[in-house]
Amino acid sequence: MEKILSCAHVHTTFCDGKTPAEEMARKAYEMGFVSLGFTSHAAQTFDPGYCIEPSREKDYIKEIRNIQKEYEGRMAVYLGIERDLYSCSNPSDFEYFIASVHYFEKPDKTYIGIDAEASDLQKYVYEYCGGDGLEMAKRYFSLFTEYVTESRPAIIGHFDLVRKNNSILKLYDENSKVYRNMALESLRAMSETNALLEVNTGGIARGYMTSPYPADFLLKEWKAWGKEVIVNSDCHNVSLLDAGFKQAEEILLSLGYDHVVRLSSDPQKGMWERVALK
Repeated sequence: MEKILSCAHVHTTFCDGKTPAEEMARKAYEMGFVSLGFTSHAAQTFDPGYCIEPSREKDYIKEIRNIQKEYEGRMAVYLGIERDLYSCSNPSDFEYFIASVHYFEKPDKTYIGIDAEASDLQKYVYEYCGGDGLEMAKRYFSLFTEYVTESRPAIIGHFDLVRKNNSILKLYDENSKVYRNMALESLRAMSETNALLEVNTGGIARGYMTSPYPADFLLKEWKAWGKEVIVNSDCHNVSLLDAGFKQAEEILLSLGYDHVVRLSSDPQKGMWERVALK
């Protein structure tokens, strides 16, 4: 954390976060953060406990704008959103957005959470993917690739989120050539948008992963392609604002990265800046 001093992926009580926005900003400032980006889950027409209620989106924007003014000259604060593929929110209403895919849409127009209950995802795989975990992963990457290449977000959020429940269900072999090739093909297509690839430590913070998203082999290729990464905690609880950052830094250094990108400490100079890891 002492190097990064920023997080561009933070959730609040406007969605499924546990900490009010003002408290999150105060803690970040106390920790010496130079920048902070709020990215509550964007409004959608289903799973209301997870996202901003459409009627409260204006309240969210107003509150983050007020916090921006409060910390002006002390810590740069940005109005962002994490926008899922199936969100009804307009990304142009925000300074930046993180693209993510958390659901599969079923034929009856209901949705199943990719990173929700493992038993629900397992049922989806057996009912709609012929019991084939690799088919499920293929669908996930196909959806995500199309979404990112069409919407061109600032940040690609937790790229290989399917790893969360696969670590429990063992639906496919993450080391298999087939899986790795499909993930790399998807990531390669996304790289053409010049979006930042998020190194997401949220799974480490919440105790269900031992390493960040995405996997090391993907980060290695991203580096070889000359693309940029940003480290985020996907924070839902203020006590975990920088959780996993040190581990992420060590992984990136071991893969040859010498810097990451963060939200700029001075918005007048642009939204993004590099920070050295060495």
